[in-house]
Amino acid sequence: MNNSQTIPTTTLTRQEFLKLSGLGLAGTTLLGTLGCGGGGGSAEEGLLFTSQGGSYQKAQTKAWLKSYSKQSGTEIRQASPTDYTKIQSMVENDRVNWDVVDVGNDFGLESTADLLEPLDYSVIDKESILEGYASKYRVACMLYATVLAYNTEQMEGTPSSWVDFFDTRRFPGRRGLWKFPTGAETLEVALLGDGVPPENLYPLDVDRALGKLDTIKDRILWWETGAQLQQLLADGEVALSSAWNGRVQTEIEAGTPVEIQWNQNLQTADYLVVPKGTANKEEAMRLIASCVSGQNNHRLSEFIPYAPINKESIPKVDPQVTSQLPTAHRDVGVTYNAQWWDNNREAVEQRFNQWVMN
Repeated sequence: MNNSQTIPTTTLTRQEFLKLSGLGLAGTTLLGTLGCGGGGGSAEEGLLFTSQGGSYQKAQTKAWLKSYSKQSGTEIRQASPTDYTKIQSMVENDRVNWDVVDVGNDFGLESTADLLEPLDYSVIDKESILEGYASKYRVACMLYATVLAYNTEQMEGTPSSWVDFFDTRRFPGRRGLWKFPTGAETLEVALLGDGVPPENLYPLDVDRALGKLDTIKDRILWWETGAQLQQLLADGEVALSSAWNGRVQTEIEAGTPVEIQWNQNLQTADYLVVPKGTANKEEAMRLIASCVSGQNNHRLSEFIPYAPINKESIPKVDPQVTSQLPTAHRDVGVTYNAQWWDNNREAVEQRFNQWVMN
């Protein structure tokens, strides 16, 4: 019997893309309009930018979208959350109205290339992007980390690694985990928790990872969005959780008694893509170029502690914020292998989903 619990959600997350298809646009939330003109309208009235919602999308708006709209005169409408199924449905039905989409590390390589426009690197400055974070169909817009978050009021001592995440005798209480194998590296967390050295993490031993997760399955509270993660932390529902560093820092600043253990943080990125068939391809490329430019990329860090991906932008980050960013902890970080996942995702997700339901 599966005693693990899931925080309820009413909107499909981006990870459901590989399980479902053809759901249209139901569930999309329009967040508002920047620039001239009214909200709502057709694609010709400007760009529609889609992202993950919550504190992250608010930060993107303040850091990049408002200034671009003001300088270019382009109206920017927004929607959330990112949903890969919707991208697939739009493209297959020739009804694309999302122009620029923020996606996770699990989207935009070969397996989803037929859904995307090739990026125009004559407009976007690829050379200034950190190595490995710009490819044919996607370019990273920020660096983040999956970290170990812990409630300081629910334990004595400080967990030092993912091994401690699985030590329920020393650190009792419920565990928060992302309910998908990719996006917050649930299988990587399990293997590191079982003592696998970071340099030997890939290729993932899925059987070993699921076996390790079995040892805490009755203590797991699953989270499916960043907002749910923050609610779990704020309510004290979990003693320890895998977590996106920016969401945890937001809770720390709000007074929630949580801290971050950076050791073995799993570093990866979110990316910007352009769905295939948009009527606003050229303007979409210009918006992406602005977001990832040396002039603007670091501005996101002023509103949420995610790190710039542009080498020219990294030195511009406020020194008081630098210690909160993944770039300050790369020496104890573990790099996500996006290519391995792109080659193995379907089979691994099927295994993982069967395990969750068992």
